[in-house]
Amino acid sequence: MARYRIKIDREKCMGMGVCVLSASEIFDQDEDCKAIALTAEFDEITDALDEAVHSCPTRSIELVEKTD
Repeated sequence: MARYRIKIDREKCMGMGVCVLSASEIFDQDEDCKAIALTAEFDEITDALDEAVHSCPTRSIELVEKTD
């Protein structure tokens, strides 16, 4: 079974909060309004997670398949 982790490029993140609006159970914003992942690893990509990744206006969020 594939396992995925969230990678956030904090240099590109502009703190618009689209990821939080799309998947508030997965994303939040820190004190600098930058995106943070509340859960870093997933067994499957849900619709909310996929929407959050693809809705990011700066393309700061990436899902990486883990290879153990």
